[in-house]
Amino acid sequence: MMSPMLIFALFIVLVLFLTHQATKKSPEFLQNEKLQMEEKVKKLKKDILNWKSDSLKNVTNGMDYSFVRSMTNKLTGVLNSNDGTPIIAFQRVDRGIFVNSRILASSTDFKIYCEFKNEEKIFYFNDVYLGKIVKHFDILDASNNKIGRCNRKTSQPSFTVDFRFGKAAEILKNSDRKFMVQRRYRKRNQWESEMVFRDLPPPTNLILSLNTTDPEELKWVISLTVFEAVYYGFSFVS
Repeated sequence: MMSPMLIFALFIVLVLFLTHQATKKSPEFLQNEKLQMEEKVKKLKKDILNWKSDSLKNVTNGMDYSFVRSMTNKLTGVLNSNDGTPIIAFQRVDRGIFVNSRILASSTDFKIYCEFKNEEKIFYFNDVYLGKIVKHFDILDASNNKIGRCNRKTSQPSFTVDFRFGKAAEILKNSDRKFMVQRRYRKRNQWESEMVFRDLPPPTNLILSLNTTDPEELKWVISLTVFEAVYYGFSFVS
């Protein structure tokens, strides 16, 4: 006879397997989904401001958004400039239990596409493969050559993006900015939950310093800034 612990372990394995199967999609499905993301972002772009030479420095972690939470989570909205006006349109799609995220974002000047899966972040800029980030901090170019680093896994409130000639930018670490979150509490020996409002600090600029004018380095800084805002600025698990 199987022990309760073994039964529970088998149940967890079964849930993980079924979830994986339910969220596993074909290449054709994913390509079609990406086209739908592009159409959604294209509609949102009608209301955003023109991108200018100093716009990157003014991108904040403030966003206006809507979301759907299910087997496939979707976050759709705009990132705001420091005067509260929309500057970048985006949609993010998360799928499965483990990290499996796709982000498509666009300003009036560029389009970014990112896939975050298996501890790798893959980036496209204006539909051209830019490169990827591996091991959480090594930046590889389109030819798989290491060209820089961006170590976000530190205790500091920000991280730097470094290339051959030093620090190209410093980016503020973002965090979940939902006004309403789920709070769990214990009542009469059982766990319950409720939705509660919380006060958030006002939006703040994500770029703390920008020290490069190199076009390729700027593509990386823009991509990482957008990723920081969209991925870390909203949690689907709280």
